[in-house]
Amino acid sequence: MKAAIKYMMNMFPYMIIATPIYLIIRFIVIKSKKIKVNWYREIGLFVFVLFIVGLASQTIIPKFEFGVNGFQIIKNGIHETNLIPFKVILETYREVFINRYFNYFLINFLGNIIMFIPFGIFIPLLWDISNKKVIIYGFLSSLFIEISQLFLTRGTDIDDLILNTCGVLLGLLLYKLLNKKLNQFFIKFR
Repeated sequence: MKAAIKYMMNMFPYMIIATPIYLIIRFIVIKSKKIKVNWYREIGLFVFVLFIVGLASQTIIPKFEFGVNGFQIIKNGIHETNLIPFKVILETYREVFINRYFNYFLINFLGNIIMFIPFGIFIPLLWDISNKKVIIYGFLSSLFIEISQLFLTRGTDIDDLILNTCGVLLGLLLYKLLNKKLNQFFIKFR
């Protein structure tokens, strides 16, 4: 739980910085295209963009800090690449059931699923597209992150791609369930 809170706290500064930038750009787009404002959609879009910024801050944006020496990009960690499918599942089993280390399961396994659930919820909520396209967009977003991580001091892992796509599917199923009960409310977002 502490690790999840740490990740969320690390996302917060990026989201704060992105907020005025997004609002200014969105205001300009709305004014220049004379778009009729749907406040439900605008709030949903704003939350989705902040989520993407937070996700990017933990996956592809280099970490930085302001210190005595001024602005610095932090380059800690080593780059590892895993192209063996389902290796993380075997590692998760070993870490949880043999070594009794549950944080590995929470961060590396569940974390990769949970962080992509919003794609499966927000994409169909905000745009009228097929389920197949929702899954493709989520998959491509995860693929972009994993390819970007090849050039960073972060790990690239085929299992992250699999687990992230499972998160998109889970989010889409959740959206479908909620849409059945809240259809009249969800329609307001388009």
